Amino acid sequence: MKDQFVVPLREKFAYGLGDFGLMIGYGAIGFYFVFFLTDVAGLPAEWAGYIFLIARVWDALTDYAMGMISDRTKTRFGRRRPYILFGALPFGIIFSLLWIVPFDNEVSLFIYYTAITILFNTAFTIVSIPYNSMTPELSQNYDERTSISGIRMALSFAGTLVAAAGIMVVVDLIYPGKDAYRTSFPIMGAFFGSITVIALLLTFFGTKERVQQASHKVKEGFFKTFTSIMKLVEFRLILGMFLFNMIGFDLIQVMLIYFLKHVIHISEDYTFLLMAIPLVVAIAAAPMWIKLGSRWGKKKAYIVAAIYLAIAFLICLVAPVGNMAFMVILCALAGVGISASQVIPLSIIPDVIEVDEYKNGSRREGAFYGITMFLYKVASAVAINIATLLLGFWGYIEANGGAQITDVVQPDSAVTAIRLIMGIGPGIFFLISALFVKFLPITKERFDEIKRIIEERKANTEVN
Repeated sequence: MKDQFVVPLREKFAYGLGDFGLMIGYGAIGFYFVFFLTDVAGLPAEWAGYIFLIARVWDALTDYAMGMISDRTKTRFGRRRPYILFGALPFGIIFSLLWIVPFDNEVSLFIYYTAITILFNTAFTIVSIPYNSMTPELSQNYDERTSISGIRMALSFAGTLVAAAGIMVVVDLIYPGKDAYRTSFPIMGAFFGSITVIALLLTFFGTKERVQQASHKVKEGFFKTFTSIMKLVEFRLILGMFLFNMIGFDLIQVMLIYFLKHVIHISEDYTFLLMAIPLVVAIAAAPMWIKLGSRWGKKKAYIVAAIYLAIAFLICLVAPVGNMAFMVILCALAGVGISASQVIPLSIIPDVIEVDEYKNGSRREGAFYGITMFLYKVASAVAINIATLLLGFWGYIEANGGAQITDVVQPDSAVTAIRLIMGIGPGIFFLISALFVKFLPITKERFDEIKRIIEERKANTEVN
C-alpha cells in the first residue's frame, strides 16, 4: 500500500528530467528558430512566420487527439511511458534536423523547414502530452504530487535556461563569428538533441505508473465540451488572460535575439549572458510574487506585474546601442516582471475547475487544459506571424543564403520596427491580459465559498 502513495526522490528527479529535455527543445524553438530561418538559412522574415504559423496550428490540432490516444493505451509499461520510450529518439533526431541548411533554394528550404517543423511538433506532442498526464499516475498522495510538481518545475526552468543561454554558448563562443553559424547551429542541434534523448530515456527507466486508472470513456465530443466550457464567463476571462499573457511572452522570446544582435549590437561573447539574465532573475523572483499574490490577492498582484512589464519594455525604445551595462540592468528588470507572467497565471487557471464543478457538477481538468492549449497555440502562431510580416514589410534583410553568413547591416526602418515590436508589443498584450483579470469575478472569498458548497454537496451525496 505504501508504494501506492510514496514516490522515491530519485523517481521524482527522473520524472522532472523529462521536462528538462522537453523544455530544451521547446525553448530552442521559441528563442531561436525564427532567427535561424532568417539569419542562417536566409529565408525572408515573412516566410519564416508562415512556417511558424503552419507548424503551430498543426501542433494545436494534434494535442487533443494525442491526449485521447494515450488515455486509451494499455501496455505492460503503463499508458504514458511507452510514448516516452519510443518517442525519445525520434524527438532528438528531428530536433537536430531543424538546424541544418540542406538547400540553397528558398522554395526548397521553405518546404523542408515546414515539413521538419511539423514533424518536430508531432514528435513533441507524442512525448509531451503523455508525459504531462503522468503526474496523477505516479502517486495519489496530495503532498507527493506537490513535491513531484515542484521538482519538475525546477528542472523545467533549468531546461528553458539551457535553451536560452546554452545554445548561444555553442554557436557564439565555441564557434565564434556569424560566418560559422552554418557549422555551429547543426552541431548545437546534434548536441542538445542527444541531451533530450538521454533525459527522456532516464524518465522512462526511472519512473513507474503505480496508480492504475479505470478505462477511459468519452462522455461527450470535443465540440460539445468546447461549447459547454465556453459558456462559463470565468473561463472566458481566464482564457483571455492566459492567451494575451502567453502571446506577450512568446513575442519576447522571438524578438529578443533580433533586438540584441541587430539593434543593440551586443558582442557574440555576451549574447548568452543577456539571454540568461531574465530567466535567472525570473526564477529568483518567483517566491516574491507568490508572497505578493497571497498578500494582495492574485488579481491585484498580476495587474501590478502587467503594468510594470509594460513600462519596463518601453525602455527598449530608447536603449542605447552597445551599452552592455544598461542591457544587463534592463534584462534583470524585465526578468522580475516575466516571473509574475509565468507564476501567477498558472495559479489562477486551476480556480476555474472548481467553478465548473460548482455550476455543472463535474470536473474537466483535461478538457480545460486541451482547449486552452489549442486556442493558445493558434493565437500565438498568428501573433508571431504578424510580427514577422511587419519585419518583412519594414525592410528586414535576411542572410544572403550563400555558403557563408555575412554580417548584414539592417536598414533603419527594420531596426525601428524591431524596437517598436519589442518595446510596445509585449506591453500591449500584458495590459490586455490584465484587463481580463480585472473583471474576473473569482476572489479568494468567493473561491472559498464555492469550495465549501462543493464539499457540502459531496457530504450530502455520501449520506444519501
